[in-house]
Amino acid sequence: MRTARLIQLFLFALLAIQMLSACGAKTVVLLLPDPDGHVGSVVVTNAQGSQILTQAGTATRIAPKAAPSPPETLSAAETEQLFGPAQRALPTKPVRYILYFESDGVELTPESKADLPKVLATVRERQSRDISVVGHASKAGDEAFNIGLSRRRAEAVRKILVKDGLPTGIIDVTSHGSANPLVINNNPYEPRNRRVEITVR
Repeated sequence: MRTARLIQLFLFALLAIQMLSACGAKTVVLLLPDPDGHVGSVVVTNAQGSQILTQAGTATRIAPKAAPSPPETLSAAETEQLFGPAQRALPTKPVRYILYFESDGVELTPESKADLPKVLATVRERQSRDISVVGHASKAGDEAFNIGLSRRRAEAVRKILVKDGLPTGIIDVTSHGSANPLVINNNPYEPRNRRVEITVR
């Protein structure tokens, strides 16, 4: 997510430079949400002053020798005119799937087995060359065992995807043991923590 946000800022910075060099007039900074919908903030500063943007869709204009203007909401037409090309150049939002496992092993639950065709369809539809498969385990048992188990789960899913026609080289496999639970409670056997998370970019 952070990488996608940095790409957004980089592209908009390039567009601002193009606008500045083309018309010698104003730079416009527009605040957009992250790919996950989260809205942060941006402070725009020059020698004459500064302005903070905190609401998605608001912008500030910077003219030569003038402080950034108060936040304003751009019209859809102006947003498209100024930022449409940069927005269309952004990578599409990743698609995430969670597959769950039976206890103490690498056997997917029946529901998760049924989700595998959706994963494959998404990869092919997006023509993805960047897939991450991250294994996880519940808190039950020794952590050294959980680390190995989460790795075996991730490898098991990778093997299924490769068997169904995906190239090995586009799949990155990692594992977290029980370090990043999806659900935090007092049940060390929490079934929703026995999982593999797949991200298709």
